[in-house]
Amino acid sequence: MQLKFSISVVAIVALGIAGLAGSSLSGLSNAQSPYVTQLDSPVRGLDAQEVDDLLNGRGAGYALTAELNSYPGPRHVLDLNRELALSSEQEQQIEVIFRQMDAEAKRIGQQIVELEQQFSNSFAQGTVSESEIEEKTQQLALLYGQYRAIHLQPHLEVQRLLSAEQIAKYDELRGYSNSPIQSTPNSPAHHH
Repeated sequence: MQLKFSISVVAIVALGIAGLAGSSLSGLSNAQSPYVTQLDSPVRGLDAQEVDDLLNGRGAGYALTAELNSYPGPRHVLDLNRELALSSEQEQQIEVIFRQMDAEAKRIGQQIVELEQQFSNSFAQGTVSESEIEEKTQQLALLYGQYRAIHLQPHLEVQRLLSAEQIAKYDELRGYSNSPIQSTPNSPAHHH
């Protein structure tokens, strides 16, 4: 059961990575690989921006599920402090949420980069084995899952601290208020 779950998680992560890679294929000749730019990356298999995002704990789209469904993110809420008319208590609480998320994301991001580097080195040295592939992909799937959860959880916490009006204003400022899905169970209209 756990192996099936792990394989499913690995498959989901792999599909996501493949989708991201596929989106950057336009504009290249048929002969040149879209991955040429990754040859100079600090970790082959990740581009330099991905490495930088992970090491700096940035969300990099890992919390879009929350963000696009009226669960504001702590960093963006703090950036929009004045426009959202945050109280000093709200600002302090959200700052604590952000600092905790940032520290944990940097810690896990560092682990991901280190493991990706080890994995890349095994391929580069020609020492990779089937068992290492299985082990490292499962470890990476778990770490990427933790990284995403670290970025999603604060959106839930922040939403609980904001009023329906602040969430609606946030969505408007971020450009989400014209989306075709206006009223979800967790949108500002349903916020308690």
